[in-house]
Amino acid sequence: MYFKILRLIIILLLSYQTSVFSKSNSFDDFDREDLSNYFSGIVAFENKNISEAFNFFKSSKGLINDHDLFLQRYANSMILDNNVAQAINIIKKNENQDNSKFFEAYILLALDSLKKNNFDQVDRYLDKSLPFANNDGFKLVIFETLKQFVYVFKEGKIQSQKKNYGNLTYISEIFQRCYLNDEKTGSLFFNLIN
Repeated sequence: MYFKILRLIIILLLSYQTSVFSKSNSFDDFDREDLSNYFSGIVAFENKNISEAFNFFKSSKGLINDHDLFLQRYANSMILDNNVAQAINIIKKNENQDNSKFFEAYILLALDSLKKNNFDQVDRYLDKSLPFANNDGFKLVIFETLKQFVYVFKEGKIQSQKKNYGNLTYISEIFQRCYLNDEKTGSLFFNLIN
């Protein structure tokens, strides 16, 4: 009797269940060829085949607005394939999109503005890059070094207060002094190599 009731309850529960399909509807929005090229690009990038990765990403540009990491991977492959100007242009085109909010994008835009002597714009891009650098020591060194150089270019002098990153700070200061034609530059270079 107990098993009959249990079986009846199970049958009733199963009959009221909605059908579940294993197929994901989220992939219906993507072109299969774009996805295939994108995944091939990721594999090629991880295998250090940069030119091949760049070509795969380039052929799957349809994903640029559909997948946030696509632009970052595409831009990185462009840079490593010596297409820096092209990477800057694609980031500029997507600057107001969420997919362009990553450290390397802001650094590229800052360097492009620095090249054009637009120091206020450089400061804005560097400020936007800071949240992405806080948890990464290497990115923080890049951020601080660029901030110091922008200060030297704008003010014509070296910052008195700066963070200490060991020899990297020392090397950066030597190049800043070199830019300023400081008389101590020669002796600092000599101390560095000895």
